Amino acid sequence: MSDRWTTYGGPAPTPAPGWELETVTGPSRLWGANGIVWGAGGQLMVTQVFGSQVTAIDVDSGAHRSFAALGEGINAPDDGAFGHDGTFFATEPMNATVSARLPDGRYRTLRDDLPGANGMAVSHDRRRLFVDEFRPGGRLLELDPSGEKAPVVLADDLAMPNAFAMGPDGALWFPQVIAGEVWRYDLEDGSLDRRFTDLATPTAVKFDADGHLLSSEAGSGELTRIDLRSGARETLARVNPGIDNFAVGDGGRLFVSHFTDGRVAEVTGGVERVLSPSGLIGPFGLAAMPDGSLLAADGLAVTAIERNGTTRCLMNLITDLPSLALDVAVLEGEVLVLVERGQVFRRPARGERARPVAGHLEGPSALCESGDGGAYIAERKTGRVLRIDGAGEVTGEVARGLRRPRALAVGADGTLWVTQDGGVVGLRDGAPVREFDAVARPHGVAEMAGKLFIADPDGRRVVSVDLATGASSDVLRDAPLGPPVESARVPVSTTPLLADGDGVLVGCDGDGSVRRLRAA
Repeated sequence: MSDRWTTYGGPAPTPAPGWELETVTGPSRLWGANGIVWGAGGQLMVTQVFGSQVTAIDVDSGAHRSFAALGEGINAPDDGAFGHDGTFFATEPMNATVSARLPDGRYRTLRDDLPGANGMAVSHDRRRLFVDEFRPGGRLLELDPSGEKAPVVLADDLAMPNAFAMGPDGALWFPQVIAGEVWRYDLEDGSLDRRFTDLATPTAVKFDADGHLLSSEAGSGELTRIDLRSGARETLARVNPGIDNFAVGDGGRLFVSHFTDGRVAEVTGGVERVLSPSGLIGPFGLAAMPDGSLLAADGLAVTAIERNGTTRCLMNLITDLPSLALDVAVLEGEVLVLVERGQVFRRPARGERARPVAGHLEGPSALCESGDGGAYIAERKTGRVLRIDGAGEVTGEVARGLRRPRALAVGADGTLWVTQDGGVVGLRDGAPVREFDAVARPHGVAEMAGKLFIADPDGRRVVSVDLATGASSDVLRDAPLGPPVESARVPVSTTPLLADGDGVLVGCDGDGSVRRLRAA
């Protein structure tokens, strides 16, 4: 069974002589699973924001194939729909774009001025195309499928609407995710009404053949059926929280996708049959827990990796975090999460909800424990490293003038290693004490046993630098680092490294695995 790296001809990683490579958690088939669309011939089209790919999954055999391949004309897709002529439309929320794959395989852009364009629906005859914007103050719009006419704004100032559908009444029904509500927009008179409340983070709305409203509840992991007249509710299936979307297939078959880990499954009759198993989207940051398990900052989730390699979602976007998880650290047994919006969240060891402890960060890129009861944060935008104390208060500026810092690690003697454009710099008391240029655009960095390890996604390798002599050598080649297609545009590509005592952990964002590199 191929994974997302080998599907595109990615080679097997090769450790250098004297080194061995152990798989901690295996590769993933998908880069997460966002929109899920029922297609002809019993196929599901699964959009993947982080993989810039749409995968077709045969619902009976489970076979996967690329429908819109990585590096082609759809970038970071979230939701999709088929038009009457077989054109596949997709939203690209991170690019403010709606794109289309024509039946002959060519691509075109409909619009590139729709911030947060996310949910998508078509009319019953598939000739009208509708999109909403998943953002505060988002809009509901009708688009011209040809891309020639300007969008028509149907409703404005919505509270985070997401995947939606046309109901049997010809109206548009959509969830407002954060509010936990389902709303109805009447295309005839333009009225907008709230119809159902008290849903646990509803991420999508569809209808079954009998005209019942179906909603996925990401917060509870339930797929709920609601009678439009009586309001009576019934749970059709219960799976892990983090459902992104679902599809209704022929004969009423039900399928769900998970944004947290890329899991796709059939849940007809309440029985889960996995079509694509759970896996990591990145990982984009790694940290070690006191019990020997690992944490991965995985974009749409923070994932715990147990010592036996199994994974479970610890925190997820929307329910626990307001934006993408970029990096993670452990401070006094509690989890720190750096998010794209410029905040640090702290989750107590007892399992209570995470709370923000630092904010107003500018272009944050990395987080690591400082070794003295606090943590360091890199700001890629400003070229600074800041320190926060145990309470999350910013206590000072550690360094400035860095060239787009990307990753941090603290060495055995307290040296703070920072990767930046042009190489790696070691800081003591804010001043450079060592510099290495063995890698021009380094990502992750880790120190172990007198050596500095540097991730080089451009070269698909991990480099070791002897701190005593400065000599460098490749210790891992042909590694699944970065996207497997060089021309691909992906929202996030970061290769983290972490020294854990047994070796150097490599977060392989190319295939979704975590490997341990150690001396043979």
